[in-house]
Amino acid sequence: MKNVSLFKVTAMVVTVAFASSFVNAEDKISKEIEKAQSDVVEVAKQLNFPALIEKLDSDKNGMLSHTEVSANKSQLFHEEFNKMDINQDKQIDEAEFNSYFVEAKDKTSDAVKNVK
Repeated sequence: MKNVSLFKVTAMVVTVAFASSFVNAEDKISKEIEKAQSDVVEVAKQLNFPALIEKLDSDKNGMLSHTEVSANKSQLFHEEFNKMDINQDKQIDEAEFNSYFVEAKDKTSDAVKNVK
């Protein structure tokens, strides 16, 4: 039987453990990104524009103003308002709203592809 030093065995174990952690981390990242992508789709389904208009559109013009969104007390919606307002007219129409969620879904899809 060949005599293997304790150092060589330890080095091999550490190397295998290290490589294994990278594989596990990559799997976890992929799963988290896929979950984020499905969350974006789910939020978009729940936050459909006609329902928001019915709930928040106080001036009944078919668009959501910054003031109307602020009254909703949704911090995320308030923070993302300027990103949604593509033409920067201080109002979000249905096309801008839908475009924002399509872009968010595309970004998460790209992230998933880049990880794999």
